Amino acid sequence: MKITFSGKVLRDDKIISLDDQEKEDKPKVISETTPKFIQDHKGTWIKNPEWSFN
Repeated sequence: MKITFSGKVLRDDKIISLDDQEKEDKPKVISETTPKFIQDHKGTWIKNPEWSFN
């Protein structure tokens, strides 16, 4: 049984918010320089191909 109201679902006696699942975290820009390492979609740190010593 599902009852829906204002972005929330009541399921198995628990209230589940649908709004939290739709939001994606955007990366925060803290520097204008190109980073040497970046994270891929799995979260593994890899060398940034755009990075150089210049």
